[in-house]
Amino acid sequence: MERLRQLVLPERFVGYASLTTLLVVPWLDRTLGSTLAIAYVWALLALSYNVLIGLAGIASFGHAVPFGVAAFLTAIMLNAGVPYAATMICAALVAALAYTAVGVPAFRVRGLYYAILTLAVAEALRSTIESTARTTVAITVGSIPELTSAFGLWLYLAVLALALAVTFVSAVNDVRYTRRRRVKWAKTVVYAAMLALLAAASVKSFADSLGFLAELGAGAPYVKVIRFLYPINLYLLSLLTLYVSYLVVKRISVSPLGASLLAVRENPIRASVLGYNVFAHQLAAFLISGFFAGVAGSVYVALIPTVMTDVFSSDKTFTALVGTIVGGIGTLPGPIIGGILVGVLRDYLSALSPTLLSVGWLSMQQAQLLPSFLLGLLYVVVVLSLPYGIWGTWLLRGWRLKRRLEALLGGETS
Repeated sequence: MERLRQLVLPERFVGYASLTTLLVVPWLDRTLGSTLAIAYVWALLALSYNVLIGLAGIASFGHAVPFGVAAFLTAIMLNAGVPYAATMICAALVAALAYTAVGVPAFRVRGLYYAILTLAVAEALRSTIESTARTTVAITVGSIPELTSAFGLWLYLAVLALALAVTFVSAVNDVRYTRRRRVKWAKTVVYAAMLALLAAASVKSFADSLGFLAELGAGAPYVKVIRFLYPINLYLLSLLTLYVSYLVVKRISVSPLGASLLAVRENPIRASVLGYNVFAHQLAAFLISGFFAGVAGSVYVALIPTVMTDVFSSDKTFTALVGTIVGGIGTLPGPIIGGILVGVLRDYLSALSPTLLSVGWLSMQQAQLLPSFLLGLLYVVVVLSLPYGIWGTWLLRGWRLKRRLEALLGGETS
């Protein structure tokens, strides 16, 4: 049971509180919930890219390949009436195999040359689809039946209640085992305030849900059901997919395969001399990375129900790359933090561009390039100020801040 707890649940109060906070967001602000739902997709894409560049040390500019393959396959299968769960698994597996095929040239080509080759493959796929169709390629997906069910709402409420309970237990245990008296009082005040806010938000969530379920039992119109249930279920799908993927990647990183990938990343020649099949491990990294990028592409289709050839564009790879570097290459929470940050900024800047265009400050082309330009500027700032990314820098230098806070709050031990 303890081993299962370590694999599934966060290790500290901050982890529980963060998860609970993310769960209550859509009940407080639907617009922010929609923005975060798509941001979780970019976080998952960054997490999958981190498997490749962080664990295996392989740079790829074609990470949009598995994302786009899974997105198109998901749209086709959903229109054919295939259940969404089966569609996601099938699309992710096909995307993983496609990305593994892209990784085969790594046997001969390495470094920057290979990264450019992967970019060429992604652009070739996009150009091939566009030239073959001879028209604008767009596949539209209707509402997914599984996401219009009230079962998703009940599941959401159960997960929220469990998260709130374990957050409270974690806070009590943390305060209980804190030895310094001033630190204990400081934690008590901060934790009590955070728990009060989370409890108030959770009460609102349960009240709104129970009110809707009462209307549903009385025969609420289908349009109202869709407007209330569908965004909530989409948000839960996006968040749980990211969390489960994080747990699986975390398990892989501490497994013998993860240790072997790190050995190959640090010194492939020495790993080869020790008996490791370097090329096979690199293909395994492509397979794992492609699978989770495919999962991200499948969730993307549920959130953005129109799939076009831009899913193969280098913009998707750039988003994953920036998210990974901003969060911290080689760390696990880092790409998720960076991916969410980049995703929120990407959505905000995209919404800001039409406003700037309407007042005449920018041309059409400049407005389209503005989000990428500002994200690139963020990338430069982070690389110069936080060379190890947000989470990587915290791991390396955060202990200094922690010691200063302990010294500031230090006193008698209880």
